[in-house]
Amino acid sequence: MKKNLKKHKTSAWIKRKKQKQKAKQFLGLGPKIVNSIVIALNENDKVHAQKIVEGLSEYDLAKLLEVLDIDQRNQLVEILGDKINPDVFPELNEVVQEQIIDNLNENQIVHIVNELDSDDAVEILEHMDDEEQSNIIRQLSPELKQQVRSSLAYPEDSAGRIMSREFVSIPDDWTVKEAKKYLLTEQELPDNFYDIFLTDSNLHPTGQIALDKLVRAKPSEKLSDIMDGEIVPIDAYTDQEEVAHMFREYGWKSAMVVDNKGRLVGAIMIDDVVDVIHEEVSEDIMHLSGTEEGDVYKSVGAIFRSRVVWLLTNLLATILASSVVRGFENIIAQISVLAVLMPIVASMGGTTGNQTLAVVVRAIATKELTSRNTLKVIGKEFMVGLMNGIIFAALIAVITYFLFPDYIKLSLIIAIAMLINLTIASLAGILIPLTLNKFKVDPAISSGVFLIALTDSGGYFIFLGLAKLLLF
Repeated sequence: MKKNLKKHKTSAWIKRKKQKQKAKQFLGLGPKIVNSIVIALNENDKVHAQKIVEGLSEYDLAKLLEVLDIDQRNQLVEILGDKINPDVFPELNEVVQEQIIDNLNENQIVHIVNELDSDDAVEILEHMDDEEQSNIIRQLSPELKQQVRSSLAYPEDSAGRIMSREFVSIPDDWTVKEAKKYLLTEQELPDNFYDIFLTDSNLHPTGQIALDKLVRAKPSEKLSDIMDGEIVPIDAYTDQEEVAHMFREYGWKSAMVVDNKGRLVGAIMIDDVVDVIHEEVSEDIMHLSGTEEGDVYKSVGAIFRSRVVWLLTNLLATILASSVVRGFENIIAQISVLAVLMPIVASMGGTTGNQTLAVVVRAIATKELTSRNTLKVIGKEFMVGLMNGIIFAALIAVITYFLFPDYIKLSLIIAIAMLINLTIASLAGILIPLTLNKFKVDPAISSGVFLIALTDSGGYFIFLGLAKLLLF
């Protein structure tokens, strides 16, 4: 009996494994599908191309469009025509989305936008110029037209822009029975929702109820008696970074959005917040290096234009550092060893400052750095810089002594310079982004340039200044 049972379990396990392997072959975007579509496009086999993408989900079709080059992408979109699922467009990278939209005619764009939820429609429309945007909005359905116009009136990257107008709201004086009847009979409910928002007669939010709680409640109970009344409505003008922070802190799945009169006007769902977090993190990382998200999909000219400003700024910072060195060219000419050692001081300062900078920029973005703990963090970074300075000052002094025994004082000079520059770099790594943030300048964009200018110029000046003072 045990033997038969074991055999049965083994067979069932093998069967499940085969089913999983079979599922993997049909789910997701594999290299076979990409290669097949490329061959079909190269051979202009429209029927085969349509057949390949027929079973793909909107997400996988979006990924397929992204991996194709621009010409192949436009060719596939042209083949699919009006058969392309509008839900594909919100899944596309912003740059790819714009490239595809630019190649569609007005009627196609209207058809696509009309089929989307209001927040996804706004995401497409906000990147168009004013004239094109007005023409498209004019042709939308009356309800969507009003929704997108209202959302576009809010600032970019605000809660009003990313909120959805599709949510479930009912009066707070209903019973559970009435609420359930409404959910079963109402035809215009959103495809996905987690919470039901409750309002008073003036459309001011008074509470919310999770779906699972509503299902378990007794039919005769009043919604106002079982609702969660400790709500935190989000103002429509709140920055999307702050919205993401609130979702993280409170563990929300959805949140209410209110206008300046406190009336419920929209809802933000967790999937929207995930997109915001991805967008903001990617943007900050790219800005630290002077690049932009979506560069992989842009043309050579567009990438060049976006990066040349950053490189030009860095060139100016380098010229500043070079001008400091030029002021000490006489002593460098007399002791050439100084030219060998001075980049070490500047480089170590830059690395130390960038470590602090990365931590602080993230802490500002995630609201971990507040007015309460700022002084404590500054003091902590000062101590870290000082400790690093002491350790690496001793290390570089020993190395310099063995490499250049004829210049004993040089070991002391580079040790002092290393200690000072690493300490200053640690402080600069926190003070620069804090200052920029106070003046409403994104610290992720500009901090790196100021830090490079300070650590390079400062490192050269401290080292060469000490050399001039102690050796001449």
